[in-house]
Amino acid sequence: MRSEPDLPLSSFQARRLYRLVAEAFGEAGLVVEVLGDHVVDERGRAHGLRDLAAACATEPPAAWPEVVRRHVHAAVSPAPTLADLDDATLEASCVLRLLPAAALPPDWDPAAERVTADLVSVVAIDLGDQALMPPADALRERAPLLPWRERAADNLRHLADHLPLHHEGVAPQGAPDDGFDVVVGESGLVASLALDLDALLDRLGLADRGRGVLVGAPYRHQLALRVVDGPGAATALGHLVDYTRSTYAVAPGPVTPLVHWVHEGLWRPTSSAPPQDPPLARAAEQTRGGRVATERLHPEVAAALGI
Repeated sequence: MRSEPDLPLSSFQARRLYRLVAEAFGEAGLVVEVLGDHVVDERGRAHGLRDLAAACATEPPAAWPEVVRRHVHAAVSPAPTLADLDDATLEASCVLRLLPAAALPPDWDPAAERVTADLVSVVAIDLGDQALMPPADALRERAPLLPWRERAADNLRHLADHLPLHHEGVAPQGAPDDGFDVVVGESGLVASLALDLDALLDRLGLADRGRGVLVGAPYRHQLALRVVDGPGAATALGHLVDYTRSTYAVAPGPVTPLVHWVHEGLWRPTSSAPPQDPPLARAAEQTRGGRVATERLHPEVAAALGI
């Protein structure tokens, strides 16, 4: 079956997804029109299908109806507002979240903290099955004296210690020193744990050896990491870039296709590609056949890797 161009599914799978989505919206009392990678309901509201398609692609066919039903229910259920939440809930639920800068409206928060040119760190309200991203001004109006970012950072550090995670090593056959670590979980805040890398490394039994950590955050439920600890890290970077790029292309909730070198709290893209290049092209040019394209490597990263 040919792939559906707008979704990470075959044509047969996409047709089944469209049918399940239409049925689920129908159960909620809404009629929708399917338009490739999204549907539009009778009120004119658009609902994207890419994340749902990526989630279904990782599940067995028998699980699709329930996955779709939950997704549609969340889409049509009214989201809570700040006014619906008491002060104690807000304080306990605020957390730093890593997001692509392009995901924020231009006027959302001009002072949003930049992690890189492509990524920002914002204060979100995590309610488990739902998340709010109120503008910073709305949070300050609600509690002017509360240090929101500091409290959110404390809550993220707690999650780094207690969030349910699955951790495993990934390495090419016969080359264990060229591998990296993958962390995945059901929470949409897994990728955000990279904002408190020391706490996460400590939980995983790893540590920054003084030369930084290579970090891939392809989508919100996953991180891929490699401590720069020796010659194997240079080869691992090529595999890590390939893995991050390919996962970013198909996973729900994409964050970034680039691998970053995180050292002393600063994030640097491992590629020194010109900023006008599309992010995906930058990642694609970083490796050739699993090897690092050294002329594209950021000079400081090359120095840390000993290249």
